[in-house]
Amino acid sequence: MTKNFSTAKNFQNGHSQHSHIPTFDIGEASDPKNEEMENALKIINDALSVCRDEPGGLMADEFIKAYEFVKKTDKKIGAEIRVKIKREKPSGILMSHIDESSDSKEGGSGGDNVASELIEIVTQNGKLFYDGKTERGYVTVDIDGIQETMAINGKQFVDWLSYKYYAATGQSASEAAIKQAKFALSGIAKYDGKKQRIYLRVADNNDGHYIFLADEQLRVVEVSSTGWLIVNDPSVKFWKPAAMQPLPIPRSGGNLDLLWKFVNVDENDRPLLLAWMLESFRSETPKPVLSLNGTQGSAKSSTQNKIRQLVDNNAVNLRSAPKSTQDIFVSAGCNWLISYENLSHLSAQTQDAFCTLATGGGFASRTLYSDDDETVIDAKRPVIINSIPNVITAQDLTDRAVCLELPQIAYKEEVAIQKEWEAAMPAIFGGLLDLFVETLQQIPHVKLTNPPRMADFTRLGEAMMQAQGKSSGEFTKLYRANLDEGISRAVESSPAALAIIEMAEVYAAPGQIFYGTAKTLLERLTNDHKHDSESWPKSARGLTEVLRRQSPALARFGLHVTIGKKKERIGKSQGFPVTVKRIDLGNVGMSGMSFSKEFAEKKSFSEGVRV
Repeated sequence: MTKNFSTAKNFQNGHSQHSHIPTFDIGEASDPKNEEMENALKIINDALSVCRDEPGGLMADEFIKAYEFVKKTDKKIGAEIRVKIKREKPSGILMSHIDESSDSKEGGSGGDNVASELIEIVTQNGKLFYDGKTERGYVTVDIDGIQETMAINGKQFVDWLSYKYYAATGQSASEAAIKQAKFALSGIAKYDGKKQRIYLRVADNNDGHYIFLADEQLRVVEVSSTGWLIVNDPSVKFWKPAAMQPLPIPRSGGNLDLLWKFVNVDENDRPLLLAWMLESFRSETPKPVLSLNGTQGSAKSSTQNKIRQLVDNNAVNLRSAPKSTQDIFVSAGCNWLISYENLSHLSAQTQDAFCTLATGGGFASRTLYSDDDETVIDAKRPVIINSIPNVITAQDLTDRAVCLELPQIAYKEEVAIQKEWEAAMPAIFGGLLDLFVETLQQIPHVKLTNPPRMADFTRLGEAMMQAQGKSSGEFTKLYRANLDEGISRAVESSPAALAIIEMAEVYAAPGQIFYGTAKTLLERLTNDHKHDSESWPKSARGLTEVLRRQSPALARFGLHVTIGKKKERIGKSQGFPVTVKRIDLGNVGMSGMSFSKEFAEKKSFSEGVRV
């Protein structure tokens, strides 16, 4: 095609083969605009007639200028032409590309100009800044008198920006233009904006703790040792991901006792749950993983759902098992509380990821479509899971977990319970905040001697129970007992670890029980102590991995396991040497370790639990 739709000499060419495209009367031929329209329509139709064989013609300058002219000159004809182009173009040519190319304006291409307009809308209506920890860009804008902070790469920001552009121009901004604007705005936020820490649901600042209610007014609860109050303009900034839902508006003089009407936790375990919930309101301290176990009919999911509604309410409070560790950390990037339900097993990698979230750490992977950059997610998050069998088998996670066995209950009508729950939530949340205040008052007076691994959680729990009139050390005793029970259950979930214990039962006195290669030990365990479980090690290497993970728990049962660093020939076998010894526990406080009552009665493993 060589015709130019603005050249008058080309107007004599007819286009009767395209009769469905508007034509003009002969008397109108002297009108330059009509002549240009007729010529533009012919150029478009000529290109469409051969577009299956010559698709490049649809992106040629001549075609794009003709299409742009038609759209600007007559919106009705432009709409008809767009429908025809969309119908006849090859599938490999995107209509969005044709539209963007034909939206050019004076001073640059359409996409560039739209992106520039989008950037101008943001800079004129909002304040850009970035989080120095996550390197994310944010913008705070005024929406109906409320200052709302949005992540530049978040869905809410795209929705707001798309609306503002439509309100200003009457047109929609293309995906490409929005993406281009986001790239530029991220750079502007980082290099021209203020560096400021941005929080999800909770924040610690000086001596205060802040809980983001995420209600319509975007209010925050400020908690200190002197009390709590709801504020509209806190000294810290929060952003609200799309899935975040409001917390209940707390009521002064609340009633925390109402919680136990809706949450099925044994009375002896309630201090552990309350301490875990209060710990979830502190942003900087390590947080144990909360594991809810119980048979069918123990309201695990209902209990977990209601706990989350008081800590970090979400559009999806209960989520299925993660497919990868990347899924876990991506979720941590936009959720304060990580919540999974109905787990049947946890892989070693997943348990390691939970350990990282509990005490703080990061995850890094290659940035999409990039070979020389990576995306890093650094997070410390409360985690809650539920399952029928115990799924925590790694000892490093056991040391970071609170495991609660839920009793069976008689079910009630869900609709009636939900109405009562919604009515009680403000009083329950208010009571929880009152307890938080009392705990903060007591924390400076707590003294710990040789605390468990999660020392910050232990101190908070001690302060909480002392504030309720309990004796010093009572929480630590309760927490240690829970840890010991968790270790016992972790061993029960590992068939190889239990086989080691069974092998050592005939040796009452301290001393060596086994010395040989991992291969020889596996053969002995398989012949004499194997349990029918798909978790049984299938190789000597698999057994050594189990022993390394379970050695701390076995030590609690009086068994010391060491694995050599170099292969040796021992008897007829060659491999890494393994030594198993019975040790004298003495008075170190661990001789009371035993299997759970349920396990002692069943003498079997929960199928599906993997080490």
